[in-house]
Amino acid sequence: MNTKASTKEVVLPSPGGPFAVSLNELAEAIHMAPVWLHAGWIDVIWRFRRTRIGAFWHTLSLAAFVVVMGVIWGSILHQDPYQYFRYVTASMIVWGLIASFITEGAGIMVAGQSTALSMRFPFIAFAFAHVWRSLLMFCHQFVFYIVVMVGTWYSPGWAVFYAIPGLLLIMMNGVWMSLFIGMMCLRVRDLIPATASAMQIAIFVTPVFWPKDMLGPNLAFAADFNPLYHLVRIMRDPLLGIVPPLVSWLWVLATLVVGSTITLWVYGKQRDRMPYWY
Repeated sequence: MNTKASTKEVVLPSPGGPFAVSLNELAEAIHMAPVWLHAGWIDVIWRFRRTRIGAFWHTLSLAAFVVVMGVIWGSILHQDPYQYFRYVTASMIVWGLIASFITEGAGIMVAGQSTALSMRFPFIAFAFAHVWRSLLMFCHQFVFYIVVMVGTWYSPGWAVFYAIPGLLLIMMNGVWMSLFIGMMCLRVRDLIPATASAMQIAIFVTPVFWPKDMLGPNLAFAADFNPLYHLVRIMRDPLLGIVPPLVSWLWVLATLVVGSTITLWVYGKQRDRMPYWY
């Protein structure tokens, strides 16, 4: 009597060192671009399904926040109202993009449980999908920036083109930020609410609502040691018609290199253990 031997797929440990594993999965995630591009798009659609204006609810929320902050904080800080409105608008749309990489990125691994446990899937693709989704939300909020610029009769001039490389660097940093915080929160779930609380504090200690010069000559240097400040500045300044200083570009590039290196090493070391963290 002939019998058919049952066959099962055997999943072997990833070959190579930590960086070899990470780079191999990075290449696989890039190859899967159509998958995570579609997933990010669909997620935005489903998040606002059955609403009249869809993702523009985020734009209206930003508009209401900027109006309130512009009136109250502008009076407290004795700022020119038109200039302060432009400053807060540009700051908030850039900060919102950066904060989404960290705050919402904390849950990308946990949310991908069904996919991660049903097949061998490159976890880096979750970070790519999240950055793409955050970019789509940023584009909706950018409409309000245009409205404010037109409404205050202000043109940023040719300096606005520096915002393009600034946005690219922010997105590249967003990939490692989302991936790193996603891994940490997958392992230690208490970090998810802790991350949200930390970002609520970070917005007040980063020059977002107020200019760095208000710290005075003795404390202004403290902002220069805040990587989030430089991430905001390389895009906010061009949107306001200011060329970002070289030191901010160097800070962002250093953050990208150091953060990516640490994240890829940790990812390569822990890749085969991650499915057991669910």
